[in-house]
Amino acid sequence: MENNQQFEKPDLSYLMQLMDNSAEIVLEVLAIFKSEVPKDIQKLENHLKHEEWEMLSKTAHKLKSSVGNLGLNELRDLFLFIEQNGKDKTNLDKIPLTVGKIVVLIQQLFTDLEDEIATLKTL
Repeated sequence: MENNQQFEKPDLSYLMQLMDNSAEIVLEVLAIFKSEVPKDIQKLENHLKHEEWEMLSKTAHKLKSSVGNLGLNELRDLFLFIEQNGKDKTNLDKIPLTVGKIVVLIQQLFTDLEDEIATLKTL
C-alpha cells in the first residue's frame, strides 16, 4: 500500500443518531471499540495462522458490524469478504492479503478516531 493512500474516515453521524445525539454515550461506545477491536484483530490473525476458517468467519462478522456502525464501508466490505470466504472455504489464498490490508486500515482508523474523540469532547 502506498503512503499516499487515501483512507476512509469514520463517519459518526449514524452512531450519533443511534445514541440520540449524545456525545457522552458515543464516547463510551468508542472507548469500548478501541478496547475490543485490537483483541478481535489479534484473534483474526491467529485464526488465519491456524487456518481456523469458521472462527475466522465469526470474528470477521463481529468486526464487520463494529466498523459498519462507524460508516466505514471499505473496512466493512473487507470483513464481509473474509466472513463469507472463511465460512465457505473459498478464496483462501486471498484472505491473508485482505487481513494485512485490514491491519493497516485499522491502524489509520485509530489515529482518525483520536481526532473524532477530541471533537466529541468539545460538544
